[in-house]
Amino acid sequence: MKILVVSDIHGNRTRTRKLYNLYKEDKFDIILINGDITQFQGIDAAEEILSILTRLGKKAYFVPGNCDPPKLLTFNELAGATNIHGKIVELNINLKTIYIVGLGGSIVTPFHTWIEFEEEEYKKILPEPKKPFILMAHNPPYNTKIDRTWRRVNAGSKVIREYIEKFEPILGIHGHIHEARGEDRIGNSVIFNPGALQAGYYAIVKIEKELSLHIEFNKV
Repeated sequence: MKILVVSDIHGNRTRTRKLYNLYKEDKFDIILINGDITQFQGIDAAEEILSILTRLGKKAYFVPGNCDPPKLLTFNELAGATNIHGKIVELNINLKTIYIVGLGGSIVTPFHTWIEFEEEEYKKILPEPKKPFILMAHNPPYNTKIDRTWRRVNAGSKVIREYIEKFEPILGIHGHIHEARGEDRIGNSVIFNPGALQAGYYAIVKIEKELSLHIEFNKV
């Protein structure tokens, strides 16, 4: 199974269209869109960008980011992409069942962005997963290579880290911290940030038999 992972688009239609033109002849099995689809814009902007990305895959899933309109949380589906914030969805990969857990927004920031949650709210939103599963959370887990800001401050969520430690997803997909593009581990779980599509970054994840993973970081 081949999965296209994008995050932190921030309304950049030029990069989104470049990505579409690069892969329009080669459909992915799944498209995962990990928040900050817009840059403090409305539902119309989110719909426009999602409508481009969803044409690249057989199925598409998204969570809103902290810079997206709060109304986006209320949509079950938009432009062919399913909203999985606070939900679990089931996939079939090579005759194996795998699940995806979604979590949107971010923990509280100094910038008063549009979709922010207290850590205690995250505890209530995150469902108990079915295994094996992928966690797609816009906010990264605390104290990792992928939550470190340019000021060397760890800006991740302690609740998300605890969730990963407890339930051990096979893969954690995160964003939010643009400068923290890369890969890390928490216990047995691989976690990564594909980078911001706003700057042209994205990733391709291949899941083979026995759920072996390969992450390919790219730029358009």
